[in-house]
Amino acid sequence: MDIFLPIAGVNVNVLLILGLGFLVGFLSGLLGIGGGIILNPALIKLGIPPIVTVGTAVSQMVGATVSGFLAHLRLKNVDIKLGTVMVLAGFVGGGAGVFLTRLLEDMGIFRTVLLSLYTFYLGFTGIYMLLDVVRKNRKKKKSRIAEFLSNLPFQYTFRFGRMSILIPIGIGIISGFLAAVMGVGGGFVVIPALIYIANFSVHRAVGMSLFQMIFVTSFLTYFHATVNYGVDVVLSLLLITGSSFGAVFGASFGQRIKKEYTKLILALIVTTVALLSFYQLLFEKHKSVKPISMIDNPISQFAYENSSLYALLVIIVSIIFGTIISIISHRVKLFLEIQLERMKVNN
Repeated sequence: MDIFLPIAGVNVNVLLILGLGFLVGFLSGLLGIGGGIILNPALIKLGIPPIVTVGTAVSQMVGATVSGFLAHLRLKNVDIKLGTVMVLAGFVGGGAGVFLTRLLEDMGIFRTVLLSLYTFYLGFTGIYMLLDVVRKNRKKKKSRIAEFLSNLPFQYTFRFGRMSILIPIGIGIISGFLAAVMGVGGGFVVIPALIYIANFSVHRAVGMSLFQMIFVTSFLTYFHATVNYGVDVVLSLLLITGSSFGAVFGASFGQRIKKEYTKLILALIVTTVALLSFYQLLFEKHKSVKPISMIDNPISQFAYENSSLYALLVIIVSIIFGTIISIISHRVKLFLEIQLERMKVNN
């Protein structure tokens, strides 16, 4: 069953996109990672233009992070002052990233740069994680980098601890830039940085990452839609649907397996995606795509002629739709768990 994506200008199989969203969401819930590192190379493989892939990946994160953000806010895993600094810094880094993607797209090299980033960034991350898994009896010492960071100027006392304000600014700028250019969430930047640099607990680091990303991704959705015309609302809603259900079941499954196994699975997945990106970069030819101004359908025309209004509508719809789908997916999970318990009792 195919559906036409009005901004991407291509036909895709609905079940395939929903399945891809579910897989990405499942792995995100299981491993605590942003789905963009897996989702984006797969979408490019399916023929979605890279500029639309990145913009839409950012917009679907708006809807996919709502429920997690609200949950961590209720659990008091969010420091509003610290988060505000990271959000504002993310706006700066993200804004620069959006205009860079426009420049690279106009030069005709954005796909090459994007796949190169995936190859090297994910390759380095995957190899490091594999080495971390197989390494034993490691001695933990305070590194020179950590010592240097603890002595930085402009120290400020936040609710979660005292640190230099330069640290959340740096984290915010880098994560916002990578989100804009690569379409990835803050999991690979914000969470490790807050854990290893700021000594946050995992739950607080995740809460702060979600706090930052829900605002930064909304900001980036607006700019990707108005500057790059790269946000496909139909593709975004399909991905939100699949990833919301996948995340709920992934998180549930993740509680049943050992932490060492999840780390190994994550390392293997990241390394595999890096290799696939490298293959696409070297051996697959780049297909030319029409600019949005040449795609003739009502949604693309509206997005091109009223880009600001279109961007705001996408953000609002993503938040509302993401919240509704999240509620439904949790209730479906609860229903299935009740049915399984009844089956066990009857047997």
